[in-house]
Amino acid sequence: MARRPHRIMVVEPDPTLVEIIVGSLSERFDAHITCAADAQTCLDADIVDPHELFIVERDLDDMDGLRLTSQLLSLGRRPVVVLADSPGTDDAIEALRIGAADFFPKPFAVEDLLETVERLSHSQDMRRQHSARYHRMRELVRHVIRERRDLNKRMELICKDLVEAHKRLVNRVAAIQQ
Repeated sequence: MARRPHRIMVVEPDPTLVEIIVGSLSERFDAHITCAADAQTCLDADIVDPHELFIVERDLDDMDGLRLTSQLLSLGRRPVVVLADSPGTDDAIEALRIGAADFFPKPFAVEDLLETVERLSHSQDMRRQHSARYHRMRELVRHVIRERRDLNKRMELICKDLVEAHKRLVNRVAAIQQ
């Protein structure tokens, strides 16, 4: 299966950090990157054109980043990486509890973020390939079952014909012997 570009959404209000993240992601990955400064823009863009991976700031102006993470995860099983300024342990635990794939306190090493995105992208590719294989196998099983049912019907007809032919033969033999 040909590898296609990933669709990544960066939700971060700080334009300088967005520029660093997008620049780094662009250098490393074949990806379509969408940027949003707030949660509503993120949700609107994702509904129109779904993304495969999200990098979300914890403290957004219009919504808590963890609430956004929860909403994104409810729309589909996609990895969300949460970034946070001065997070507490409770923030990290809550992010992971609701299903975030990873949590990065700021400042963070961009290389670490890129490695995480690479790992998550590979995981998404594997999940997609597994799903495609699963669907192909299900279709193959359905085909085999249909063919088997058709073969069983044909075998039943042949058996009925043989039984009828045998009855006719027995009746003829009985008629000759009388």
